[in-house]
Amino acid sequence: MSLENLDPLDRELLYELFALGLLEPDEMAEVRALLEAGDVTTIEGLRKASLLTSSLAHVAPEATPPARLRRRLLLAAGVKERGFGWTWVLGLAAACAVLLVITFNIRQDVERREGQIAELRRQLDVSNKLVAQSKDLYDFLRQPSTITVRFGDAQPTPPRGQVFINRDRGVLLFAGNLPVMPAGKIFEMWFVPKQGGAPIPAGLFRGENGQGIHFRPGVVDPSGIAAIAVTLEPEAGSTTPTLPILIAAPVQSE
Repeated sequence: MSLENLDPLDRELLYELFALGLLEPDEMAEVRALLEAGDVTTIEGLRKASLLTSSLAHVAPEATPPARLRRRLLLAAGVKERGFGWTWVLGLAAACAVLLVITFNIRQDVERREGQIAELRRQLDVSNKLVAQSKDLYDFLRQPSTITVRFGDAQPTPPRGQVFINRDRGVLLFAGNLPVMPAGKIFEMWFVPKQGGAPIPAGLFRGENGQGIHFRPGVVDPSGIAAIAVTLEPEAGSTTPTLPILIAAPVQSE
């Protein structure tokens, strides 16, 4: 084939086919040879053909395939779908709910155990105080200088008990058969001076099941006390005894 013998329109078509790579090998070689030789007509024809073929790519509008078509193609190709499905969301929600329940139960258990520990500590503190008081009272009672005073033995009706007096440590009262303590009332102990004068308040205490224990610590002079008395007073206590006198234990100092 000779390009010189071709019609101009045929030459333009030939150049376009060359630009698209659709010519036969011998035709491609002939056009390439003219191009390498610098043939002006061939160069200009190929330039126009290249512009034409490159513009064909912009003729058809760009389109995005529908999502369902893309999904079908991916599934057909064996590609698994990606993304967050409802199954995954529901599974996550269920897991979160389980975690919330577990966390709530753990918190409840921790709070319950903390309450139990606090209560045990309170009971231990009470026990330690009772042990310490018991040791103090035992030491108080075993002192040789402690004076013992009994009361109520000769009375036809209660109450009865004992009073222990130690010059350096104070006074300890054990009373039984006490009357019922009405609401708003409390027992009060008194020191009745030997030389006359108003009784001296010596502390408040409560009675349960007819029993009462009261310890008034501090230095006390048994020689100046005629008796240890107990009355029933308002809960705030009184500055003077309210009759009747429930207990009157005479004190005889050594």
